[in-house]
Amino acid sequence: MQSNSKWIAFMLTIAAGLGWLAAGKFQTKSHVPQELPPQGEQVMAKAKVSSIPGPSSDVTSKIEFLGKPFNKAPYANNVWDMQLYNGKIYLGFGNSSNTGPSPNAGPIPIIYYDAAGSSFTTQSVKSSNPSLKSAPKMTVDEEQIDIFKVLDGKLYIPGNDSDGEEWSLGNFYRLDGDVWTKYRNLPSGIHVYDMALYQGKLFAAIGTDRKPTVLVSHDMGESWQVFATMNALGMRAYSLFEINGKLYASAMLYPDNKIWGDKTNILEINAKLEKKEVVVYGKNLLPGLTYQQGTVPYNKIGKKVNFNGKLVYIIGSVFNDHQLLPKSLNVMTDIHQARRVALPDAKALPTDVLARDGKVYVLTYTRLSANSYINRVYQTTDLDTWNEVLRFKQDTYAKSFEEYDGDFYFGLGTDPDVLSPSSGKLLRVRSQYIPKI
Repeated sequence: MQSNSKWIAFMLTIAAGLGWLAAGKFQTKSHVPQELPPQGEQVMAKAKVSSIPGPSSDVTSKIEFLGKPFNKAPYANNVWDMQLYNGKIYLGFGNSSNTGPSPNAGPIPIIYYDAAGSSFTTQSVKSSNPSLKSAPKMTVDEEQIDIFKVLDGKLYIPGNDSDGEEWSLGNFYRLDGDVWTKYRNLPSGIHVYDMALYQGKLFAAIGTDRKPTVLVSHDMGESWQVFATMNALGMRAYSLFEINGKLYASAMLYPDNKIWGDKTNILEINAKLEKKEVVVYGKNLLPGLTYQQGTVPYNKIGKKVNFNGKLVYIIGSVFNDHQLLPKSLNVMTDIHQARRVALPDAKALPTDVLARDGKVYVLTYTRLSANSYINRVYQTTDLDTWNEVLRFKQDTYAKSFEEYDGDFYFGLGTDPDVLSPSSGKLLRVRSQYIPKI
């Protein structure tokens, strides 16, 4: 679905002298970013890095191909997210961008992999509106399933971009038993990018045709109201996250630069549900990144996990309308203080992050050529020392991953300039082949 916010972003781009969006010459995620951390920043991060030497961590020969359950074109087969829930691994895919390749790829089926049964299953979706007597569908009415969220023990899908529906309302989906329920009741929710549970209330970060907006539900999604709008960059609130007992919502972020400055606002919500806007700076939340002429200046917070009172998060450019061009992995200790993680491979780009059993794992890739990638998983127990858990080569990169019963699962993706036919493959590495650290 197209929105007016794209035209405003277009005009901002022209005003800044950038042709990355208007001409369709967007950077791809496969490129090594130009914003490399300065030497001093790596020292400031105080991160100890190490890797397991030799072939013991190379599991390329042990990779299992589990299947390719999507029937879209390569770019829409990107496995944007993988989420473990009740022994099943749910897979997000599609494409909500209005531009190619594979524009507006919905509707999208909800597919999970059952590790016990070694099979893929598609679940049905019904409407919460009792006046709609139609039979359950086998798809969500979205162009893309971008993320899954586990909130209060329930599995949710924020409605990333509704497929052919009016802009007055947005969607979310909740799993009840083996059937998903669609709720079409988020006011002005053209795009529902993130959801969070805080102080017993559901919150949603949405993109509108006006300002970045946060909605709240006092009845677990049965109804929604506007909680706050933000005087921030653009018209989309992309991310909700907790740190130091407070909930925050963020929109686009500028890196450190001498053209527009890097100042913007984010929304802060405290335990009493009092709200205020807080001034933040890109130099603090995007440490080590500076604007380079000809690159995308708009950034957002991507995948994230809380660990030991800190936020571990991926930062990247807003890419191909809704997607993320990864740049760095960061650790936030306070809304005004974050450091960039220096991984053992300085060229590695993070695509997913996972917290499990007192450890944080990050999935990365390094592009060797158009059809050759090294995918790695690093692990830490203290956010300072990062050890290589495993690596494997493929003809494309892993965009998302999960861990279940010691086994690692990977969903492959692709970029517009490559369009690998391997996009959408699901791979597994058994625990017995993974070195113990």
